[in-house]
This record gives sequence, C-alpha cells and structure tokens, in this order.
Amino acid sequence: MTKILSFFIFILTYSFSLANTASDLPGVQSKLQKEASCELVSRLAFLAVENFSKDVELDQVKELLDPVLRSAVERLETNAQKKFVETEYERIILETYLTNDLAPKYYAKRYLSLCNKF
Repeated sequence: MTKILSFFIFILTYSFSLANTASDLPGVQSKLQKEASCELVSRLAFLAVENFSKDVELDQVKELLDPVLRSAVERLETNAQKKFVETEYERIILETYLTNDLAPKYYAKRYLSLCNKF
C-alpha cells in the first residue's frame, strides 16, 4: 500500500513540476506577454495599412517599418514574444498589401481582437 501511495505522490509531484516549467520554456508566452505582443503587431498593422493606402509598394513599406520593428523587438522580454511578433509582422504585412481599401484603425482593431482570442 505504501508503494502505491508513494508512487501516486511521485506522479503528482512530477506533474506539478512539469506544469511549473512549462512557463519557462522559450516557446510559451504568458497571457500578459501575448497581449503585449498582439498590441505591438496591431500597431504595426495600423502603420502598414496607413502606408499602403498612400500607394507605397510592399518593399518600401517593409523598409520604412523595419527600424520600428527592430526597435520594438529589442525591447521584448522573451524569445517567444520576439518570434511571435516577427512572424505575425511578416504575415500582416503581406495580408495588408494583398487586401486593399482597408481603414487602418479598423484593421488594427480587428487584428487585435482576433489575436487576443488565441
């Protein structure tokens, strides 16, 4: 009986230790980090749509926003946030370029609400 009980305690302890270390993994973001990342990408989306509405080409917008992106990414806390922002930035730049006639505020708010749902 004590072997079964000690085994059960071992399993519980191991499970809790895995749960605690999951937040330390580089690919995992906390809820606050995710919200901050989503807000940052939303602001970049606003700038992208605003520039595309002025008939600026894709490469030019990337060139204009690259310093903003680099500066913002440097200030992020974790590698998971940095990777998320860079990946989402590339996606929204292409999406905003392919989708014309968007209002910058509308697109940014829509992106932010969708991003925070994940």
